[in-house]
Amino acid sequence: MKVSVIVPTYNRPKALQLCLMSIGRQSTLPDEVLIADDGSGDETRLTIESFKTSSDCRFKLRHIWQEDIGFRKPMILNETVRNATGDYLIFIDGDCIAHRHFLQQHIRNAETNAMLGGKRVDLGQCLSEALLSSGKLMARVNFWLLWDSVVRDSRKVEEALLISSTLLRHLAKLDRIRNDGIWGCNFSVSRELFFAINGCDEDFLDGSIEDNDLGIRVLNRGGKLKSVRCMANVFHLWHKSTWSFSNEKYLHNRRKLDDRIANKESVCRNGIKKL
Repeated sequence: MKVSVIVPTYNRPKALQLCLMSIGRQSTLPDEVLIADDGSGDETRLTIESFKTSSDCRFKLRHIWQEDIGFRKPMILNETVRNATGDYLIFIDGDCIAHRHFLQQHIRNAETNAMLGGKRVDLGQCLSEALLSSGKLMARVNFWLLWDSVVRDSRKVEEALLISSTLLRHLAKLDRIRNDGIWGCNFSVSRELFFAINGCDEDFLDGSIEDNDLGIRVLNRGGKLKSVRCMANVFHLWHKSTWSFSNEKYLHNRRKLDDRIANKESVCRNGIKKL
């Protein structure tokens, strides 16, 4: 199975550098990595070009870019998948650091008619800034992460645990995933299934719940969602957020998602193909 890793990014070159480093140090390497760039500036382009010549670049690396005219992440993801050559697609955000077995676990648990979803550890501001300044990776539970979660603002540290036992995963409910439980920073799907649901819906606005829609459409098509929580782990670098439940763009997205569920739609019209 040929594997393509899709990495969406927007103007966070130092974070992208750490993300790519973590992919280059995986126990199972991908065949290619494609950067889905929603209009970043020259610093991101130069970072990618520099990484291509580094020892961590142990895969084919391609940069897919579109003009910055506002949030169009679903569009650049669709365009990047069109350019991908893999049979299997693994998605990780460009401001996330992957555990060294992240790809291995997605590949090992892949199923033709399933979308795999994991969650993330949210690194706090101070810890994230320290990693970005030093250029060092953090991809497992250690003293500094635990300390930061107690005295500062790192969150969801439990998502960094590695639990492979079927019994323990069942008892801890790690083997279950909610209908809207797909997170854009950590999911995977076969290329065939991605096209069957017509990819990302480009009618979604800003960065909220457009990734959940993918999982809903897989379920509506008769597929399933499969959890890789505490197996395929990622660590999200802190950034300021303007996300809000009262934001008009979020409310627009929520209405679209509710309609998708009510109407049991498995295909969007404004997706990787225009219907």
